[in-house]
Parts: sequence; C-alpha cells; structure tokens
Amino acid sequence: MGRDGHLRVGGVDLVRLAARHGTPLYVFDAATIRDAYAAYERAFRRYRPVRISYAVKACALIGVAAVIARLGADASAASIGEVMAARRSGFPASRTQLHGNAKTDDDLRRALRLGVGRIVIDGAEEIGALARLVRRRRGEQKVWLRVSPGISSDTHDHLRTGALDSKFGAPLATGDALAQARAIVATKGLRLVGIHAHLGTELHEPDKYGVLAGMLVEFARELRPLGARIAEISVGGGLRIPTTGEDRVLSLDDYARAVGPAIRSAAGLKAALYLEPGRSLVGRSGVALYGVVGTKRVPAVRTFVAVDGGMGDNIRPALYGAAYTAVLADRPAAAAEEQVAVVGSYCESGDVLIREVLLPTARRGEVLAVPASGAYAVAMASNYNHHPRPAVALIDSGRARLIRERERAADIWRLEKK
Repeated sequence: MGRDGHLRVGGVDLVRLAARHGTPLYVFDAATIRDAYAAYERAFRRYRPVRISYAVKACALIGVAAVIARLGADASAASIGEVMAARRSGFPASRTQLHGNAKTDDDLRRALRLGVGRIVIDGAEEIGALARLVRRRRGEQKVWLRVSPGISSDTHDHLRTGALDSKFGAPLATGDALAQARAIVATKGLRLVGIHAHLGTELHEPDKYGVLAGMLVEFARELRPLGARIAEISVGGGLRIPTTGEDRVLSLDDYARAVGPAIRSAAGLKAALYLEPGRSLVGRSGVALYGVVGTKRVPAVRTFVAVDGGMGDNIRPALYGAAYTAVLADRPAAAAEEQVAVVGSYCESGDVLIREVLLPTARRGEVLAVPASGAYAVAMASNYNHHPRPAVALIDSGRARLIRERERAADIWRLEKK
C-alpha cells in the first residue's frame, strides 16, 4: 500500500494502472511466479531427477509463459494451439508434452512436424493413427501413455480426471492400460518412455497422491517384461491455491513427501519424476481489476455490487463454483461495512463473481481488486454478449507493461461475413 492508500503490487499502484489501461484489467506479477517456481524446486530437490512442466492451459499468455520458460521449465500442452503458444513463449518443442483425449490426425501430424518431445497417448485409436504417421519417419517418436488410476478426489465433478468414470486415460483396473502399452511397444516408430496420470484440480489430499505414485511405479514394473523401459513418470498437477481465507491447501513439502519417495525408492527404476503445475505457478500472481458500476440493495435479501466485467472474463465461479475474495484497491485499509455479492455485467443470473464478501461501501468508479485470479480466468475468457476480452499487464522489477491489448469490437467481428 502506498502513501495515498492505494493497493500496490510489485511497487505499482493498481488504481493508477487501471486508470491508464481501463478495466477489466488483469495484472500479473513476475516475481510471484518466480517465487512459486522456486518453491517447487526447494520442495523436490531431494527427489531429483525432477522436471517441472508448466501446464500451459492455466494461462497461455505469451508474456506470462515466457517468465516460466526462462526458468528452464518444460511445457505441458493440451492442444496444438498451446504447443504453438509455448513455442512462442520460449519453450523448446523437444521439452513439450502434448496431451489430449481426442487428437485428430492433423493434430498428430502437426505435433510431429513441430518436433514435440513427448506425445501423450490418450486413447487406443491414437496408437493406430500415430503408427500410420510415423511409418516412414527416421528415428522413433517418444510417447507417454496416460492411464486412469481409478482414484476419486474431493473436488467438483467437473474437475475430477483420475476416477474410472472419466474421458481421460486408459483404465488400469480393466487391463486397458496394459493392452495399450503392449500395442505401443509393438508399433514401429514409437518408443514408450513414460506414463502419466492426473487426479484432477483443486486438490489438497496428500494421501491420494501417494497412492497414485505407488500405482504408477507398480505399472512401470509391469511393463518391463514387454521391453518398455519407463524413464519418466508424471503425477500431473492440480494443486489448490488459497483464493479465500477458508481454503485448505496442500503444502509443497507434503506433496513432495507423498510422491517423491515412492518413485525414488522403486527398485530397478531410474525414472525422472515429472510435475505439471499450472494454477500453483501462476494463480496467485494474477489480480483482476474491475470498475465499480453501482450497488443494488434488497433489504433482508442481499446487496449487489456490480462491476464492469464478470463471467466473460472469469467463468470459473459460474462453471464450478470457484470462490474468490476482493478488496477495494482505492481503500484497501478501510473498514468493512457490509456483506455483498459481486456481480458482473453479463445477461445471466449466474454471472456472480463472488457470492459473499465483506467490503467498505463501494462507490461508483472505484477499482475492485480480485486476487489469485491468474489461472483459468483469462484462459477461458469469451466474447459473450459481445464484450471484448480484457487487457493484461505484467509487472516486473517495479514496472508494468501491457502484454495483451484490450480487444475492440472490430476484433470480435473480424472473421464474420454477411
């Protein structure tokens, strides 16, 4: 907080920044990203070799991803578009993994052309499709096999990816994973070097990760008689970050103790441990800034504070009940006076950014700051109601610069025809 009482991040006055670039405005702090990456390195240093692979889907903005690329991370991409974004951000294609449960022939062809280091096979049909594409190539394409461990997790249904009832991964329990591994080993031009699983997101249960690590190690041992030497084991990502004061989060030390020993102590295996953090690298680095438009008070029901953004720039609260807190950037030290719901400007009753938060009485024109908005907000932003997507700024070494211009109406219509 500066002398004028305004909220600051990295030495930058957020109220002035919003006045300069308009709202909604997303602001990322590079130092916070670097600190999050360093925390991973500290927690896992005893379990080397470890590779940190940034889950690009959390925030594919080139300016944000470039901060992580310069730290030496790999990139975990969920689409060819994300592969290209990672490449433009500075991630070598050879250190990029391409995920996805429905890759088309064109996706696979482009991945091979771009030199993607690991293609993560997620579906039996993909093996045959790749076999046709690599038949006449020199050398082998390294691949991982995504498996479904059948481990449920304490999170929203839309965020579970490790349960048996999931579109992702070959189930271990049914024998599908072993059958697909056998098919990969028998395919000329493919080399099975790794296995991958992901439990879901917003997770905070260390015991589930411990079970997962044990299952992947056991599966890697099962593959040895097939001639597969598993050199890389990925336990995915998905750790929760605190977005409100009540959030339970898994410490990185507990996470490391849950997965590291199982993989390091596996007899006969010398596999590198891969981690795929996204939210936990960039989530806390982002702050969403909105202009307060007005207040509606319904006695004995609710007070609504309306802002000039909403579900178009952050669909997460409407999509799966994500919770945030907020502060008035003009008066962050002011005493809270009322409990309000922060609502957006989109034509949907579900356009509620925050259902309950204590704030000073908000005035029209003030700036509302929503911290921990760095993951999956900008990435999922849309043009619903023909709202342009927000501008984005990056703060580094005490200075702020735009890394994405605000869209204009002309940008929305650019590809349309009468």
